[in-house]
Amino acid sequence: MFIYFLVKPKAVDWAQVSVELQVSSTIFQETMLKVKELAIAADKDIGNKIAERIDIAAAESLVIFQKILALVEDQSLTADQYRTFGKQSDAILAKTVEDVKDLVYSLPEKVYKEIIQISQTGYDALVVVRNKVITLLSQ
Repeated sequence: MFIYFLVKPKAVDWAQVSVELQVSSTIFQETMLKVKELAIAADKDIGNKIAERIDIAAAESLVIFQKILALVEDQSLTADQYRTFGKQSDAILAKTVEDVKDLVYSLPEKVYKEIIQISQTGYDALVVVRNKVITLLSQ
């Protein structure tokens, strides 16, 4: 005789998803602010051009983030949807990097190396949070 146990999937912890999304938002904002401040401090004209492009990317990313928050509020966001939004965000970041690459490299070496390091650290932190959210949504 076989006995089957049905395991009820765990419910998504929407409060924790919201916390992780707030962490993600904070990391993004702080990273962008540091990059803009460094660039402007090194060269006002070039820095302002970089800051302008970063602000455009931030606005584009905000649209995606608002879609995510609406789905979280409805408690309907899935891991697959979140992955798709992540890919869209990555595309925005990649385009921004491409747009400002020459400007960043025209700054003093010490500054552009610091900008690259801050940007990479911020992105790595975002990936960690993204993976946490995906894990939460997959439960």
